[in-house]
Amino acid sequence: MDKLLEINNMKTSFYTQAGEVMAVRGLSFNMNKGEALGIVGESGSGKSVTMMSLMRLLPDNGKIIEGDIIFEGRDLSKLSEKDMQWIRGNDIGMIFQDPMTSLNPVFTIGNQLMEPLIKHKSLNRSQARERAIHYLSLVGIPEPKERMKQYPHEFSGGMRQRVMIAMAICCNPKLLIADEPTTALDVTIQAQILELMVELKDKLNTSIILITHDLGVVAELCDSIKVMYGGLIVEEGFKRDIFYNARHPYTWGLLKSIPNPKNLIKKRLKPINGQPPDLLKPPKGCPFAPRCEYTMKVCMDLQPPLFDMGVEHRAACWLNHPDAPHIEMIKGKEE
Repeated sequence: MDKLLEINNMKTSFYTQAGEVMAVRGLSFNMNKGEALGIVGESGSGKSVTMMSLMRLLPDNGKIIEGDIIFEGRDLSKLSEKDMQWIRGNDIGMIFQDPMTSLNPVFTIGNQLMEPLIKHKSLNRSQARERAIHYLSLVGIPEPKERMKQYPHEFSGGMRQRVMIAMAICCNPKLLIADEPTTALDVTIQAQILELMVELKDKLNTSIILITHDLGVVAELCDSIKVMYGGLIVEEGFKRDIFYNARHPYTWGLLKSIPNPKNLIKKRLKPINGQPPDLLKPPKGCPFAPRCEYTMKVCMDLQPPLFDMGVEHRAACWLNHPDAPHIEMIKGKEE
């Protein structure tokens, strides 16, 4: 498959009055055209900062301090703001977490959909209007011609999210980034949005990066998964590896926090105790060590490398070292 995106040792920090917050601490991964990638982890793990770095949408106190972001042969971290404005929306689309705050309340949905089409595709207003109506219809908005005249507050949460998806895909981007696209929606609407994204991926052959804290969501859409914690990737692999042969205690914790309606015996969900690391002062060892029930001395002193666990499956845990004690863990449950 053709490579679309390559991130090499990216580090992003925020400079605050308290000091430097090292939000992303050396991230590397590749992505192919047509692939659906899930990036999972709890709040503060660095997922959204990674994607905001990719899009060059960091706030004024944020900075990419090291690394390359190669998109179709061009290093996005070195491009001018003018060049990035062309890439955003045209080559890379993004669905933000909260559609109500991402949509402009004083402009109609139609105006907001037509703007990127006029800017990036050089369409006149009549052509842009027809295409905007087409994409509203494509994402399942009923009576799209009438809806074009309405404002964001006249839409439900699920419909606003569909509008955001239409806006993100209307210029046929090569990469679509979805940041927690179903967080604020009820379960029924979540399922509809995920089904819609699967259909769009197949119809438009768009690559997708899905950012979420919910492994159940990525199971529906993604081919491969990166698990982030403390600004690092702690495990990565194909979907089957993460769900059926996870090799990092943090991944086990995430799996054990997912309810399984197929279980005949009811069990309490097991939370991950403790708090994420303070990235003002990142730990020198494994960032998950203070919360891990399998912590060894080496975990506190040395950051583990990503050990190869199979084809495209790697996990950064000292338990995977040949000399470590054997811990049998399958599907996130002690066997």
